[in-house]
Amino acid sequence: MSKISSMRYGLFLIVIIGVMGGVALAKGGFFVDRYEADVAHLLDILLRIDAGLVPHIDISTPLGIAAFYPITLFSALGLGYGQSFIAAQILIAGLLAPMVTRVAVSRLNGMSAWVFGLVVMTIVLSLVHGEDVASTSASMYYNRWAWAMSFVALFLAAMPAQDGSDRPRLDGLIIGVLLAGLALLKPTYFIAFVLPISAALALRGAWMSLLFGLVSGCVVALMVAWGFGVDFYLAYIHDLLTVAQSPTRAAPSADFAEVLNGPRFLIGTLVLVLSIIVLRQGRQGRAGLVLLLLAPGFIYVTYQNFGNDPKWLLFLCVFLLAHRPTRGTRVIFNADARNASAALALVSFALIAPSFQNMITSPMRHFGEVEEGYAMLFKTAPKAHDVFVFADRVSQITETRPMALRVPALAIYGAPLSEPMTFQGAELPRCTLDSGQGPLDTYMAQTLRGAPYGFGSLTQVFVTDLVSSIWIEGGFAPLKGGAPWYYSGLPGIENADVIVVPVCPRDALVRRETLAAIEQADLTLGAPIKNDVMWVYPIKKAGE
Repeated sequence: MSKISSMRYGLFLIVIIGVMGGVALAKGGFFVDRYEADVAHLLDILLRIDAGLVPHIDISTPLGIAAFYPITLFSALGLGYGQSFIAAQILIAGLLAPMVTRVAVSRLNGMSAWVFGLVVMTIVLSLVHGEDVASTSASMYYNRWAWAMSFVALFLAAMPAQDGSDRPRLDGLIIGVLLAGLALLKPTYFIAFVLPISAALALRGAWMSLLFGLVSGCVVALMVAWGFGVDFYLAYIHDLLTVAQSPTRAAPSADFAEVLNGPRFLIGTLVLVLSIIVLRQGRQGRAGLVLLLLAPGFIYVTYQNFGNDPKWLLFLCVFLLAHRPTRGTRVIFNADARNASAALALVSFALIAPSFQNMITSPMRHFGEVEEGYAMLFKTAPKAHDVFVFADRVSQITETRPMALRVPALAIYGAPLSEPMTFQGAELPRCTLDSGQGPLDTYMAQTLRGAPYGFGSLTQVFVTDLVSSIWIEGGFAPLKGGAPWYYSGLPGIENADVIVVPVCPRDALVRRETLAAIEQADLTLGAPIKNDVMWVYPIKKAGE
């Protein structure tokens, strides 16, 4: 089979970037119709960075700086956050394109090379994280970027270069930079794949690549330490441990056993196991062993990601196409090894096809979205002027309350009430917010600025809920050390001037955890001011 032209292949990737990225940009804004809270979370962090705060040092988040600074690069050039997000995806795709080309021309042939390029570019440039629900959102975009980076590093490590294309130093450099990128983007992927990648390089004796990977990774780490200080890494580790120890986030979605053998995942797991067997019996022993080493990481990353979308099936499809054994070798069930490998590749793609279709069509779907019915997510943040949400999904404020509160007699029919939550000796209402977080936050923010509260623009607010945009909507100072998305503890409470307790929080468990921690903390609270939607407690500082 003839060798792939790097120029032709690079042009292929440029066309994909131009079509998917160009169509996404052509809309002139970013229109979100699902997971609006995740988009609000992203904008919250971007606004804090623009206010001079640094992730981990001043902002508590388990996501790395690589998830945010590509976006702020374009917002600093004058683009709104919506366009900046799309431009950042194009930038990531452009940076990965030479690396993807390196994989294709040195490791792959025929269909596997072209499919690989299409898969990686699609994962980066899509406007939905995957799954089978047709929508557009920035939700979990960092997971997509991390999958794409992982695929490139895994292929470079797992497969030896074809004759005449061996560049061990270049391969090691790329692998090291990508692993460092994963550590600075979503450490879950770094943890899952760094050892299998190292083992894969060692199995084929690629010691020079391993050395250059280690050196290049360390260089990136030192550059970050030079730019942000050594304390940056200590703060980063602290944020990661906070999430790992969080009582409110044991698992983002399905539990581990379900991700391994639940109805959605069992066939994929069996395909993975059969692929390992077929490769080992089909005289592709090293490839089978590498796949065996990767299997725990695939399952772990899928388990750790909300939605549990097994994008590793796309990697498996290309990997099997690239390792089809020669005909005549018999494997499990007396099948021809080459046919069995192709069949498993087809099944793996079929299992993930709805997610892939959702991703590859998302820019076109976004471009064709009817703008009527959308509204700006944050009207008070100028840089967020081009981020829009479906108004009907966020404007209606609804809450959920146990019916047994209104009809106590229901308790004897198997509907007992949970223990009430109390704070400072007062019982809080038992309800949760179903929808309308944005309008409610706006109301609370404007109320805090008026009488009798009178909080000014320098006020730092600690909100006892999962997420909150009160500081944005009210024009308050961002809470230094605060968490845009709550995981555990009391991040930033030492800098807060006031505590806001929503009467009906988005997450009642988070409110319970934070209020319990506040009562254990060494804080002096002033007399509360209460209304129907929030209880407000000023914090008395030392010397006041």
